[in-house]
Amino acid sequence: MANELREQISRLVKLQQTETEIRKIQHLLSQVEGRTQALDAQLAEFAAAVESGTQKLSDLAKTSRELDGELKQNEERVAKSQEKLRAVKTNKEYQSGLKEIDDLRAIGSKLEESILACMEQIETAKQAVAEHRSRMDRHAGLIREDKEAVLKEAEDARARLQQLEAAATELSAGIAANALALYRRVKAKKADGVAIVPVFATVCRGCNVNIPPQMYNELQRVDRLKNCPNCDRIIYWDQEDRSE
Repeated sequence: MANELREQISRLVKLQQTETEIRKIQHLLSQVEGRTQALDAQLAEFAAAVESGTQKLSDLAKTSRELDGELKQNEERVAKSQEKLRAVKTNKEYQSGLKEIDDLRAIGSKLEESILACMEQIETAKQAVAEHRSRMDRHAGLIREDKEAVLKEAEDARARLQQLEAAATELSAGIAANALALYRRVKAKKADGVAIVPVFATVCRGCNVNIPPQMYNELQRVDRLKNCPNCDRIIYWDQEDRSE
C-alpha cells in the first residue's frame, strides 16, 4: 500500500513539475505577439520618420518652385513697368511709374528672402532625412534579427509545449482518479498552481507552517494522502528529512 501511494505521490509531483513548465511556456507564448508588435512598431517609427522627412522635403521643394515662379513673374512685371515708364508724357505719370517699380522691387526682395530661407530649410530637411535613413539602416537589421529570434523561440516553445502536454496526459493516466481529482481541486484554488508539497522537519513547504506532530508521524507511514491543515495543499513526507 505504501509503495503504491509513494508511486502515486511521485506521479503527482512529476505532473505538477510538468504543468508548471507548461504554464511558464504558455506565459512566454502569450507575450510573443506583444514582443513582435513592439519590434514592428520600432521599424514603423523609423520608416515614419523617413517618410515624414521626405514629405516635408517635397513640400519645401514645391514651395521653392512656387516662389521662383512668383519671382520670375515679378521680374517680368518690373520689366514691363520700366518699358511703360519710357513712354509716359507727364511728371505725375512718371512718378507713379517709379513708385510701381519700387513696390515691385520690394516684393521681389521679399520673394528672394523667402527663397533663401526656403533653401536653408531644404538643406536642413535633407540632413534630417539622411539622419533618419542612417538610423533606420543601422537599427532595422538588428530589429529584424530580434524578431526572428522571438519567432524562433516561440516555435521551439510550441514544440516543447506539445511534448509536455503529452507527458502530462501520460502522467495523469497513471494516477488514481480520486488522487487526481484532489490534486485538481487544490490546484484550482492556488494562484501559484502548487497543489502538492513536501514536509521537511515538520514544516509544510507550501506555507512554511509546522504541521501537528501526530499528523507528521502519520505522514511518514504513507498510508493515505493528507492535506496541510493550514494551506490545504497535498503534503507528503520528504524522505530526506532526518529530523526524527
